[in-house]
Amino acid sequence: MRKPSTPNKSLQLSSNQLALVFESTTITSPVEVNPETIVLQIPNNKSILIREPLKLLTSTTEFGFFERRLYWLVLREIRNIQAVDKLKIKPYEELKFRFHYSEVIKGHPNSSIKKVLELIQKRTINWEDDNGKHTNVVVFPMAEYWPKKGVIELTMYHAVIPVFLFLGSGYAQYGYEDALVLSSEYAQLLFSNLARFRNSGIWRVGFNELRQTIGANEKSYSSYSAFRTRVIDLSLRQINEHTNMMVTYEPVKQGRAVVGFEFRIQSKTPPGELEKETKKVEMKQRLDELMLLDIAEIISYAGNQLTQYYPSFTQHQKKSILQNGDYLKAFLRADLYAEYGFAEKDPEAYVAQSVFNYKKKGIEKP
Repeated sequence: MRKPSTPNKSLQLSSNQLALVFESTTITSPVEVNPETIVLQIPNNKSILIREPLKLLTSTTEFGFFERRLYWLVLREIRNIQAVDKLKIKPYEELKFRFHYSEVIKGHPNSSIKKVLELIQKRTINWEDDNGKHTNVVVFPMAEYWPKKGVIELTMYHAVIPVFLFLGSGYAQYGYEDALVLSSEYAQLLFSNLARFRNSGIWRVGFNELRQTIGANEKSYSSYSAFRTRVIDLSLRQINEHTNMMVTYEPVKQGRAVVGFEFRIQSKTPPGELEKETKKVEMKQRLDELMLLDIAEIISYAGNQLTQYYPSFTQHQKKSILQNGDYLKAFLRADLYAEYGFAEKDPEAYVAQSVFNYKKKGIEKP
């Protein structure tokens, strides 16, 4: 299956390495935010899945509530250039991300946004490579804000880019808006970690390990009772009510002492269905973007797709698609469906039938 290309970014060449600039659509169409609400309503993101590499999951515990929102926005933007195979990850010189403030914080408190940027600019992550070398590095060495435009720009340090992009060591996958709806740091971190075990449906974790994982220090919650009611129960109440997960848990005991927890995780929507809906949203965005291009650019794009992926099409068929507006639009739509894996058995036959309305399988002349 062809890997979908990445929408909504500009591509520049710098020192023989790639530099990408991701620009959220909210910059040109700011999100409407009700100052009385806690939850930000971000349009068209309900089905977007983000993937958080395990190295990040275990080293971003110190991120605060609004810093984590920015971090999730970054994961949302890069999801199409993440890869399981290290060899497929390009040596990006830098990545830049531009968002509207309304995706991060309610109202328009400039001082609060500036404080968030000051904090995220100091946050570090750490990891060990295959040779045991330990690395600790600032993720976003530059964080900028334009109050008059409401635009935030983050620049990611080149050394951490592979950590954000490589999924081969495992990752947690969850809905972007599911994450955004959570209103406490403990719920944010517990949700991300539970998402790791969505497929197996069970997560067993020690008491002290869980404290460390979600940043709940022992001084604040010295007793099991306080930790259970004020951290776990409150977090799960949010997760179960507002996200795609339904979670229950039981304490694990040694004698009378609680030494750990066993969480049981169920998805309200099957992961496959959520992935399917995500692809449909992305396909629509891609098609909309293509239709905004000049006709010459559209024809050039379609011509390249026909040459690269449709060797069984005749020259007459290709010419018909490039010269007929209805055929061209039908081809662009069908080609995207094939690209996203909805025509795995025979993509060429599927596209031909979609464009020329063939009634029987196979490639025929129009």
